[in-house]
Amino acid sequence: MTTQRRPLEAGSEFGPYRLVRLIGRGGMGEVFEAYDSGKDRVVAIKVLPERLAEDPVYRERFRRESHAAARLKEPHVIPIHDYGEIDGHLYIDMRLVEGENLRALLRASAPLDPHDAVELIRQVAAALDAAHADDLVHRDIKPDNILTTPDGFAYLVDFGIAHSSTAEGLTGAGSAIGSFHYMSPERFTSRVVTPAADIYALGCVLYECLTGTRPFPADTDGEVMRAHLVESPPRPSRLRPAIPRAMDAVIARALAKEPAARYGSAGEFAAAARAALLGSKGAAPPSEAADTVTSAEVSVPEGATATSTGRIEKSPAAFAPPTGEASMEVLADTAATPRPFATDLGDAVEGSARSSGVRGAGGVGATDETGDSAAGPPKRPSPAEDGGAGASGPPERTLRRVADRMAVPALVAAVILAAATVLAAWVVSGRPAEGTAVADDAALRPADVELVASAGLIGYKRANCAHREPDVGTEAVVYCDANDRTGTPTARLFRFSSLEWLRDYYQNYVVEAYDATNCPGDPPGVDGPLVVDGKPAGRDACLTSRVEDPATPKPVLAVADEDQLALGIYVWDGPEAQAERDYVASHHLFHFLPKDKAVDPDFFTPADRRVLDHLTGDFGPSTCKHVDTPGGTVEAVVGCGSPRGVPSPTFLGFPDHRSMSLGYQAALGQTRGHACGGSSGGADDVWRKASGPVGRLFCYTDENAVLGTRECLMAMHDEFRLVVDVCALSKDDPDQGPRSEAELLEWFERNFG
Repeated sequence: MTTQRRPLEAGSEFGPYRLVRLIGRGGMGEVFEAYDSGKDRVVAIKVLPERLAEDPVYRERFRRESHAAARLKEPHVIPIHDYGEIDGHLYIDMRLVEGENLRALLRASAPLDPHDAVELIRQVAAALDAAHADDLVHRDIKPDNILTTPDGFAYLVDFGIAHSSTAEGLTGAGSAIGSFHYMSPERFTSRVVTPAADIYALGCVLYECLTGTRPFPADTDGEVMRAHLVESPPRPSRLRPAIPRAMDAVIARALAKEPAARYGSAGEFAAAARAALLGSKGAAPPSEAADTVTSAEVSVPEGATATSTGRIEKSPAAFAPPTGEASMEVLADTAATPRPFATDLGDAVEGSARSSGVRGAGGVGATDETGDSAAGPPKRPSPAEDGGAGASGPPERTLRRVADRMAVPALVAAVILAAATVLAAWVVSGRPAEGTAVADDAALRPADVELVASAGLIGYKRANCAHREPDVGTEAVVYCDANDRTGTPTARLFRFSSLEWLRDYYQNYVVEAYDATNCPGDPPGVDGPLVVDGKPAGRDACLTSRVEDPATPKPVLAVADEDQLALGIYVWDGPEAQAERDYVASHHLFHFLPKDKAVDPDFFTPADRRVLDHLTGDFGPSTCKHVDTPGGTVEAVVGCGSPRGVPSPTFLGFPDHRSMSLGYQAALGQTRGHACGGSSGGADDVWRKASGPVGRLFCYTDENAVLGTRECLMAMHDEFRLVVDVCALSKDDPDQGPRSEAELLEWFERNFG
């Protein structure tokens, strides 16, 4: 049995030491100011938890590494006077420094002046290089372990206590020793700890000193772990104008995912930081350094910064699964039951049409408001040109807004779309001039475009999605902002190199890192089966994110599509959106399309653009998406998305009035259409606007395998050679919107009449 010992406290005798006061307490023990009666001096005593002394392996490592640390003579290593064991407690006797730790300094004064921050890091780097030269790795670099004196002298403390006995770098409970906020990626996946891990942690500390925030801010260990493993290093210059852009590259190298890609030594890192600071043109001296974000930066979207010219430049957003999300409705990829169409219209496609929103100007290939790509001619790229995202051929599944809003009615047999906002008038609207593409490291690469296209949701495009550097096991990583014009939530998309990597990441960094559970309709458990076209395709889980505010948890959906080696993590804005998330999950509306069925989200044919030119209101390149045509006389199919509670229309373009009339009459007959509301004795009725008749329209009932029975409406506009096909919301859609034929007709007349 272990004898119960009296806890240590101020006034206690501890061997030759009298404990004067408690200075600090942490996971690895307590630090006291103490009087050493044997040597007549005041010292700092760190007393480790009693459980560690009971572990013989840890005791030996502690002895060996404390001895090595005590040998270090570098001025910035806190001098160790003695170490050992007293009354079942391991302890370290150190010099007592009058000052405070860096954590306290940051609480009071963050962010630090850039020059002061770099000088502090230089001193700590000197201590680390001395330790590394003696084969000693600190393993727990963080502000709490850096002491600063009033005159700016820095000490590094706590060598020799960062490993447990049972596993290299792990406690007996299996948790990594050290703060997750400063832990290098390899610390989560390997027992081998090298000096590169200390350099990574020191990079995190410098970033925090410069900006006042941690590089990967999150409130749960799982989310911090995920961020270190997959998120790109953030840019300090985006948060503070006083920091030169050259510092971004320094931080990026220090925080490289691969240890070999980091600086060769801590001193090299510190020298690079100093050169970046002093070498920048017009670098402000300490007294003139700006400590606030400019109003231009505050006004731009999250994940972007405004330049002096007013142009928006994207940068990778910071997220712990998922943070910074906005609540929106989503267009989902669903399987629709093919409906009959006239032979001259061709067989209707089962395609994917999901809208995409543009927010801010972006990287290579960004589109302007006209939908024209500023980076190339308006032709559909081949798979070789865009990584497969532009493959032709009818998609097997169609897209729709998170719910019923997504299944496309008659004319496009299986195109499930997203909801649409008001179509103000069928007139040509003025369009701004073409924009200029801005290439930066956030611009999507071909593999990224292919991944976004495979996700299929209409709200994700180049303008609101950003490239993230893939890590080991991943081929593409993309973060997309929410798009409130199409109902798409914030998304984190991953393409893995193998099924093993996908399963490992999903299990360790999604299911176990979040408060995961089965989604509605799934069997009990921490997750459930993902079903696509009636067949198992992977796993999905309904999660809760409390990172930003524990009191207002955000609903999250994780979809691990094993057929496509892809993972999507979708985050809605707040608890009020949980019903929307559950609806999407219960119908398995979110999954990934095969590469050969996915279409570049920013691609539009010339015929598509002719359709878009006649649309106004919220319909345009940012909220609509190309859908492969079913052939026959249809020359363009454009699916559009909209906010929650609004039906999702599909627009079809025809080369001439005759072909449009043939298609309309064929659909009328094959869907057994009827005059909406019985308003006339015929099968259809006149589409009237305030200016007079513009075409014909009819209503019909659509039977969808995923969304059930829904009331739909089809109308053709004589002058513009366009057909609009739209369905009401499904019966179990949690949103408020038109569900009956009468409600759908009223909505259409209000917005299209």
